[in-house]
Amino acid sequence: MRYRYTLTSILLLMAFNAQAEGIKITPGKWQIQLTSTMSMMPQPMTKTMEECITADQLSPAELMKDSGNCKVSDVKSTSSDLTWNMVCKNHGGEMAGTGHFTSAGSQMNGSMDMAMNMNGQALKIQTKWNGKRLGACK
Repeated sequence: MRYRYTLTSILLLMAFNAQAEGIKITPGKWQIQLTSTMSMMPQPMTKTMEECITADQLSPAELMKDSGNCKVSDVKSTSSDLTWNMVCKNHGGEMAGTGHFTSAGSQMNGSMDMAMNMNGQALKIQTKWNGKRLGACK
């Protein structure tokens, strides 16, 4: 589930920024590697996935359908960098955190730090990602 939140937030922020003519993202087939470190887990977890990102998927309206209960705020961007705050409400409580995203059009990287209180224990999740465009979608 944490990968879904991370991937959704990346795509959502890409869309907001594409609309604002900020960071440029080239639609196509992307390879994205996510590495998550959680305070309650001894080893980081890494997942590599390939996603076909179309221009339609970069539409904020389309992405809001998949954003679950997450709200993004305080989005700041330059021509290559994006930062934001994010709050997600789910059945286990509320997760809050910050993120950073950098893009060069066909490459991206960034990180997101989230924290929540789960049954009286603090849970911290740090997710780092990097991605590269592999080519056109097939």
